[in-house]
Amino acid sequence: MTKREAFVVVMTMLAETYRVAVTDAMLDGYWLVLDDLTEAQLKVAARAALSRPSGFMPSPGELLAFVRPAVSMETASVVAWQAVRSAIDKHDYLVATIDFGPLVNAVIRNLGGWDTLCRATLPELDNPGWLRKRFEEVYRALSTTNPQALNGEALSGALPPNYQDPPHVVVSIDGSPQPKRIESNGEARDSIAAHVRDLAESKS
Repeated sequence: MTKREAFVVVMTMLAETYRVAVTDAMLDGYWLVLDDLTEAQLKVAARAALSRPSGFMPSPGELLAFVRPAVSMETASVVAWQAVRSAIDKHDYLVATIDFGPLVNAVIRNLGGWDTLCRATLPELDNPGWLRKRFEEVYRALSTTNPQALNGEALSGALPPNYQDPPHVVVSIDGSPQPKRIESNGEARDSIAAHVRDLAESKS
């Protein structure tokens, strides 16, 4: 059984328990949020949902929270800074691009970009320096913004875009997968349009 098939089994069980109709659109929506969970984590989330007194189908966010409790914004900003600080030491500005995900990319861009952080002095960065303080302030300010509305594209380094050594760097915050980016063109756009048409035709 594939991971997707196991997901469908668990979601179907939950939907039937709560007497909710299972549709492709519903499954796609839950999968968008939960696809990085392991099968074991998904079962833990389902068990937790079924054990609570609520008689309503849990949302994708609620299922995710059962296995990944929310952290305070203060903690999240500190964890994000630690990932950025480590990347400065490991990669410096000698990269073609570096990508921390939309939120952290947007924060760094607000501070002047990757090059600015890499050229900062140790007192500006540490214990805690003004750049670290400012990073955490901007992180908290932007944290509730829709990732698609942020200027969150990968950050440019000092190397030309086609430079292959070192490769384009992707940095994970706290080991968690980056938020998914919804492409606005090409195959992704065509696929979304086709899916919307299919839904409209099925309801007509």
